[in-house]
Amino acid sequence: MSTFAQFREQAAFLRKSSGSTNIEKTLLKALKVLKLFGIPHYVCGGFAVQEHGYPRFTVDVDVIVPDVGFAREKLAMNGFQANPGSKMTVTDRETRVEIDLLPGGSKVDPGPLTLPMPTHVSDKPQILALQSLISAKLSTYIGRGIQRAQDYADVVKLIEVNHLPREYNIDPKVQELYHKLWDEMHSTRW
Repeated sequence: MSTFAQFREQAAFLRKSSGSTNIEKTLLKALKVLKLFGIPHYVCGGFAVQEHGYPRFTVDVDVIVPDVGFAREKLAMNGFQANPGSKMTVTDRETRVEIDLLPGGSKVDPGPLTLPMPTHVSDKPQILALQSLISAKLSTYIGRGIQRAQDYADVVKLIEVNHLPREYNIDPKVQELYHKLWDEMHSTRW
């Protein structure tokens, strides 16, 4: 079995043993609603990190959509509760798992990048590509620093488990930080 397959198995085990099968259930329910209303998406955040080979615990789902308000409205009409304290979050009424809706083509923090704009409508998870996920996580870390230390740690693990090269194709706006991180990892032998 390949290392990547082993990591996928570990991620599946982690989701099951931590009760996060509710996360998958919530995600699939949300994607059915999004598809019903023609809303494209990308899955990012901790769930995407797991799908790219690094099994780690997560308690919510992050989904990039073109229009957060529209997606929130449609989800709230179909089994989700709009969270009063946030214009970007809904909670599955059944599982109590939160979904953070993120605006494609926009920024949610002061980092250098905007989130990619999803274009594909599907009831299957459209996992954000690894290059885009790493770029987004580095951008968020640049914009928010220590408040987003998990993003930095995720990138370290994604580089490690995927054996990524120094010249990996990430956004040029975050490439300097990627190179610094990669050099530090390889100078101390990971």
